[in-house]
Amino acid sequence: MLRSISRFWYRRSLGLLLIRIGTGSVFFAHGLMKLQNMAGTEAFFTNKLHLPPGTAALVMFLELVGGVMLIAGVGARVAGAVLGFVMLAAIYLTDVGSGWPAHELEFLLMVLAFGIALGGAGKLRLAHLFEHDE
Repeated sequence: MLRSISRFWYRRSLGLLLIRIGTGSVFFAHGLMKLQNMAGTEAFFTNKLHLPPGTAALVMFLELVGGVMLIAGVGARVAGAVLGFVMLAAIYLTDVGSGWPAHELEFLLMVLAFGIALGGAGKLRLAHLFEHDE
């Protein structure tokens, strides 16, 4: 019994699935929050961060679509890389000198997203259901 329990915990794909679901869910939720208050988000991006109009909509789209891609494991490497760079930009643009507490979530999401970009989605992904081993 101990052997079967320990085998359960050494499943790389299950670990990657949990990381993808958690990371993708947070990105999706943040994209949804931006969508629900698009006017306020756009004002923050243009007035406070001095970014061109439309940047907020782009970030919202990347977070929504990228979050779903991570959860499903479809294009997870690309989504992870893109979302990792979004978080790197967020850290830089929101005053990197303000210290760790102000950026711990962005840093964690950046590291997780880049980790998914480097490690891939694993076997437990939506695309794997449609692949055939021949």
